[in-house]
Amino acid sequence: MSVVLLDPRRPGVVPAAAVRLLRGPVEYGDEVPDEVRAALGLDHEPGTDVFVALDAGSDAVAARTARGEDVIAADPVPGDRLLEAVDVMDRLWGFGGWEVTQTHDSLRRYLLEETYELLDAIDEDDRAGLREELGDLLLQVLFHSRIAQESPTDPFDVDDVAGTLVTKLAQRSPHLTNGHTGPLDVAEQEAAWQAAKAAEKARESCLDGIAMAQPALALAEKVVSRSAEAGLPEDLVPDSLGTIRIGGQSSAEHRLRKAVIEFAGRIREAENAAEANRGERRSLSPDDWHRFWPRG
Repeated sequence: MSVVLLDPRRPGVVPAAAVRLLRGPVEYGDEVPDEVRAALGLDHEPGTDVFVALDAGSDAVAARTARGEDVIAADPVPGDRLLEAVDVMDRLWGFGGWEVTQTHDSLRRYLLEETYELLDAIDEDDRAGLREELGDLLLQVLFHSRIAQESPTDPFDVDDVAGTLVTKLAQRSPHLTNGHTGPLDVAEQEAAWQAAKAAEKARESCLDGIAMAQPALALAEKVVSRSAEAGLPEDLVPDSLGTIRIGGQSSAEHRLRKAVIEFAGRIREAENAAEANRGERRSLSPDDWHRFWPRG
């Protein structure tokens, strides 16, 4: 007889592939069902007695191990804690408090705030902050999915969201299923992605699909980029958009953000220099700003 513990470091959390097969403090006796065996990745021969438990400290496990039975820990798969996060969201919703009063629209500002905080963490190379802000952004995905689950006309849940993503990635990334094993040619990969995307979405305009609610500079950049890809001559781009350029780190959004951050840094330098000189923090006059403004 063997005792299989499902992630003994976090009792009650089961591998993602098995989550829909196991419910509660599951304990299987003499024979583990084939579908559970497969989901858990058990390598026991069919017919072998196996006892499956979620709680490493349970009396049943203690009694069996005391009799000398083998203990096997089923390694968790990546994504286990995502399932835990989904469960926490469901539990919060179940209390019927603030969460159930929210709508997709009321959460808009939180989504924007968390996105910008994540960008700050990236700019500052703040690893701890990056981990935390990614979690906050994940919460928004879980929250919006849970709200959508309650729709009386077109409900969907977080599994539907994940399933839609998986389908999209599979359709646009043929190397996932065509047996390709070596390094990818990035240009070919991008071309295949765009070709699959174009086949999926029959668009009447080269601008279809652009999020018009995004900030003006990013929107302008996207419109100029899309029109250029569609062959629009550069001389037809309005002079007011003539300075917009596209492509990676040279983008207008990046250049402007970098310039603002550098400017903000110089302001702080001047304030700090004035405080160091005067021994206190107080408002600066125009002459003070010129006097303490960093040179070079």
